[in-house]
Amino acid sequence: MRIPVEVRPDFIAKVARRTDPLGAVEELVWNSLDADATEVHVDLELDDFGGVQAVAVRDNGHGIPATTVESKFKGMGGSGKRTAPGTESGRQLHGRHGYGRFRVLALGASATWTSVSDGPDGRTEVAIRFQDGDSNFDVDERGLAPSRKPGTLVRVTGEAQRKQRLTADSAREELTSRLAMYLSKYPAVSVWWCGTLLDPSDVVQGEPFEEELDIGLDHPGPGPVLRIVEWRLRPPRRELLICDGVGVHRVTLLAQIQAPDFHFTAYVLWDRFANLTDHDLLEGEFEQADSLLGATVKAARHRLRSYFRDQQRELTRKLVKQWIDEGVYPYTGEPTGPVETAERETFNEVAGLVSRQLKGPKAARRTQMVLLRKALRRQPSAMPKVLDELFGLSTPQKERLEDLVDRTPLANLIAANAETVDRIDALGALRTLLFEFEARFTLREKDQLHRMLEKELWIFGDEYTHAVSEIGLTKALNRHLPRLESRTVPQQRVQLHHGTSGRLDLLLSAVSGAAKTKQHLIVELKRPRTVLSEAEVAQINSYAYAVTTDERYRHDDQTRWEFWLVGNSISNEVQWQHPDGYIRSDGKVTIRIITWGAIIDACEERLRKQRERLDYASDQTRSIEYAQRVHADADVVSLLTPRADDSA
Repeated sequence: MRIPVEVRPDFIAKVARRTDPLGAVEELVWNSLDADATEVHVDLELDDFGGVQAVAVRDNGHGIPATTVESKFKGMGGSGKRTAPGTESGRQLHGRHGYGRFRVLALGASATWTSVSDGPDGRTEVAIRFQDGDSNFDVDERGLAPSRKPGTLVRVTGEAQRKQRLTADSAREELTSRLAMYLSKYPAVSVWWCGTLLDPSDVVQGEPFEEELDIGLDHPGPGPVLRIVEWRLRPPRRELLICDGVGVHRVTLLAQIQAPDFHFTAYVLWDRFANLTDHDLLEGEFEQADSLLGATVKAARHRLRSYFRDQQRELTRKLVKQWIDEGVYPYTGEPTGPVETAERETFNEVAGLVSRQLKGPKAARRTQMVLLRKALRRQPSAMPKVLDELFGLSTPQKERLEDLVDRTPLANLIAANAETVDRIDALGALRTLLFEFEARFTLREKDQLHRMLEKELWIFGDEYTHAVSEIGLTKALNRHLPRLESRTVPQQRVQLHHGTSGRLDLLLSAVSGAAKTKQHLIVELKRPRTVLSEAEVAQINSYAYAVTTDERYRHDDQTRWEFWLVGNSISNEVQWQHPDGYIRSDGKVTIRIITWGAIIDACEERLRKQRERLDYASDQTRSIEYAQRVHADADVVSLLTPRADDSA
């Protein structure tokens, strides 16, 4: 017994790819070209509301002889085109699957082929009808048609998913890109879309790029060729089209690269892909690195990324020249070293990415550029979010920016160097405030100096990550320190030895070592004009005594305490009593007297190597800019700004 295979409507519906109407039109055009048509016309019949009522594809090919209808339409698969060397005129064939006719269901529920052809008995006409839900074709042989010219008209009517997309200009442009290589190869062939000739030369931008790919696998003969065609208008998708050696499109893949400023289609041409089918995609061939298709796709995407990175650099170079000519570029002169060179390169890429959003008059664009530079210097990793809030970036722009931040080590380098530059400028500002004659007598301790130092904890040591200022001694021990040490301590009042409450200028805290030793630094600050005498030493001693003899910390071996008395100068008596600056240092409690000069000198020594590598020297202007940006709440800018009589 033999059991014939029946094709069910649900399988036909799967083959139809209902969500791809343009793919269905393309399939009909290829059928016309495979029939040796030199003219193919695609027309959309619209209703009164602008909707697509019918799609018609008409050609002047050799038609479908009535005697061949049964063999061409009866089966699924086994197309005779697979073994044919080409069309009758010698052109490359496209169809090889044997089921492309079912793609019409993506355009509507009912399709009719009306075809005129020449045969042994003369010129005849045949009509073939197909209805959704039916796996049979109805054939009507209309007999002799001597007055009709050979050719085929396919007309599809009825509802279909996404068919309205065919009315967009992008549909014509996308079809042009898919047929571009074939139309360039055979210039005598013309395809028309709603009365407009599809001419690749009208939409191609410049000369196509072409290069043979190294796919990393051994193969006889020449390798696949990558051809990149850039378009004047944006195609709906950036596609990687796998073609045979002539350029006949076989498989469509996404390019999967970030190149937001370029509109292109990439083609891979190789005669070894002449028999490629959709089954290769279903089986994941393009994802397998050891297959010819997989290795080729990987090599093509890799080359696409490097090609468009080079193109982007050239585009950015032209933009930078334009910005310099307009006077909006935020850098002047040549880079002063490798760090600024790296910073400029990254800035140029980022600014180029958002160049279309940099709008407005010259002053506004200059301000946008300066803000962009500052954001890049301070927090490169936050750039995608910052720029999205400023400019409302598109999805491709955000993806491209995130890719830039992720792949370039320059961003982290810039951030680290920006921190060093900030610290150098901060020390410059602090020197002016503490040692310049006018500033040192005007600087207020609590609301100016304290506020600044809360944001510059690194001055006392990079290990300190948390601090409070102007907090009562009782509150510090009862509320603040237990939170830092993750343990509960009894609440009680803390008094100095003479019975009064103390108030801490700065309390800094850190956790260090494998044993998680807690370290607290209490800094007692004095105005620049105050000379540190025995009275101030007695004050810091009383703080140290009150804290370290508190019953909650007296026997705590996991906590270290340091107490610093800080001022501009130390009296002779105190220097004589404590020549090394240490009043007490027993491993658990350290009390020291130190001048601002010594602290700043120690900070500058820590920064010396980085400063030399950066070749950076702060000046008054940079210190003022830093104070304006970071310490505006401390109101110290006026103390840093030279008066008119000083400059005179």
